Amino acid sequence: MTKRKYNTGKIRTFLLFLALATIIWILTKFSKEYTATLNGTIVYTDIPENVVLSDSNPKELSFEITANGFRFLQYQFNRPQLNVSLANGSNGSNERIILGSNDLYRIVSEELGSEVSVKNLSRSELIIEFDQLASKMVPVISEAKVQFREGFKSIDGVLLEPDSVRIAAPEGLMEEITSIHTEAVSLNDVHESETRNLSLLLPEQQGIQVRPTSVTLRIDVTEFTQKTISVPVEVLNLPEDVTVKIIPEMISLTFDVAMDRYNDITASDFTLVCDYSNRNSDNNSMLITLDEQPAGVINVELSEKKVDYLIFK
Repeated sequence: MTKRKYNTGKIRTFLLFLALATIIWILTKFSKEYTATLNGTIVYTDIPENVVLSDSNPKELSFEITANGFRFLQYQFNRPQLNVSLANGSNGSNERIILGSNDLYRIVSEELGSEVSVKNLSRSELIIEFDQLASKMVPVISEAKVQFREGFKSIDGVLLEPDSVRIAAPEGLMEEITSIHTEAVSLNDVHESETRNLSLLLPEQQGIQVRPTSVTLRIDVTEFTQKTISVPVEVLNLPEDVTVKIIPEMISLTFDVAMDRYNDITASDFTLVCDYSNRNSDNNSMLITLDEQPAGVINVELSEKKVDYLIFK
């Protein structure tokens, strides 16, 4: 049986003319102007501080436009978003802002462009209602995990600036918020002073404002070394007619101190005391208390927790 041969050149020519005809038809069809009603989504911006938008505020605005078919095709895929700035609204009271017809036409025209004709808005004015907020200061809790390199520490620990922020919320939510946490961050092998900006974890509830929304974390790091010195123990509240001998009279203190202050710290910077009025008469002993220590010294450990005593009258 003989196979039929097709003229591929004629088929290609036919498809080309078909494609051109389709393109011309689409251009002709969509170049025409049409009039139809569209709905735009309202997005409120520049909301005043210490207020929250009421749930009853309009969420969309309808309007009639005249535009070519390409525009209508665009709006089928991307619904117009109408950004309503409340920064310059006309205040009807402290609890509302009123935008008139001219403001609404301007907002729609800015979104759609000057080549689109807009008319017949569904609203002659837009009334935006507010709920007043209460405010208070709450502490900021650090979620920074810090691992220092061996021999390095921070005297002051992790510092946050500011260490508290102002929240504004409806009365019903205010009592639930007692603190604000930072984002989680892990710092390892820290051996130099560190400063970084941390975002705050904002409450999930709607209508809560936090100012500011970030804080600065600061860690002042220095190299530490260990030092041991002997410090005399003083006896407090000893009656005038009583003389005691304590054993031992000197206690060794071991502590961590910054390398650059190693030679500055002496025994006279510490005060160790025991209170005779709180003595244990059963075993003739008194507990030792570290009454004073210099700034910048950390992890102080006493070689003894108590002293024995002998009474001489």
